[in-house]
Order: sequence, then C-alpha cells, then structure tokens
Amino acid sequence: MSTAEAQGRVGKYFVVYLCMLAIAAIELMIAYRHPSGAHLLVSMLLLAFAGALLGVLYFMGLGSENHKSIAAFAVFTLFVLATINYGWTDSFRLLFGVPFAN
Repeated sequence: MSTAEAQGRVGKYFVVYLCMLAIAAIELMIAYRHPSGAHLLVSMLLLAFAGALLGVLYFMGLGSENHKSIAAFAVFTLFVLATINYGWTDSFRLLFGVPFAN
C-alpha cells in the first residue's frame, strides 16, 4: 500500500468520524428542543441507526465486503435480536411474581 492510499483511507475514516460527531450533536440539539414523545423516538432512532450504519460499514470494514457477507451479517443480527426477546419474559417475575404459584 502506498502512502497516498493510506492517506486517502485515513481521510475517509476522519470524514466518517466527523459525520458521527455531527449525528451526536444533532441528537443533543433535538433532545434540548423537548419535542413530543413520538417525534423524539422516531428522530433519535433514525439518527442512531445512521450512526450505527456508519460505524458498521466503515469502522468494522463491512463497506468493502461483498453483498453476500453484508446480507449474512444482517440476517444473523436480526436473528440474535429476535431471539433476545425470549429471555426478557423472565423479567416479568419482578412485576407479577412467579406465574402459577399458589
């Protein structure tokens, strides 16, 4: 790798880092405007998704992978997020007690 390629790669990461800082600043400005609950939820989730997407694509290197690898990573991530829901039902014991206990 030549020094020009290395400088271009570092420059790309610096631009992505600045974009992520800008996303954090926008989130802070939105939070201090005190919008309604639904507007706050949607805007923060969209900005968090954009920041996570930038981090995954550039800092984890998925942006340079082929499309099949990205699709496999997305399917695996969605599978993990879907199966996490089965473990959360145990936390309802704190609110309602042990089910079917006499």
